[in-house]
Amino acid sequence: MEPYIPYIFVLNNVLVLCDVSLGYHLAPLLGRSWAEDDEDAGRTTRRMRKLLSAVVALYTLLNCVAYSTGSSVFLIVVTAVILLDMIGQFLLRRKLRSTLCD
Repeated sequence: MEPYIPYIFVLNNVLVLCDVSLGYHLAPLLGRSWAEDDEDAGRTTRRMRKLLSAVVALYTLLNCVAYSTGSSVFLIVVTAVILLDMIGQFLLRRKLRSTLCD
């Protein structure tokens, strides 16, 4: 697994960028579904996007630590966590779109 560590590292960086773009576009849907009015929806969206930047920083930190230690198992765990986060966002987005369209 050692020769694949740089490739997994780059893949994780790309996955983090995809994850952040999904989360950025999902935040307004969540804000509209939970908030009472438009002002609350805007505030909720801004807060979620700030939280999203913290999550991205955490994923990037874990990815860099795993790469610098050379631990392929840790890199794969980070990849799995990012993928689970993305799958959860896809499922949540589909559920919110179906409930908002009804």
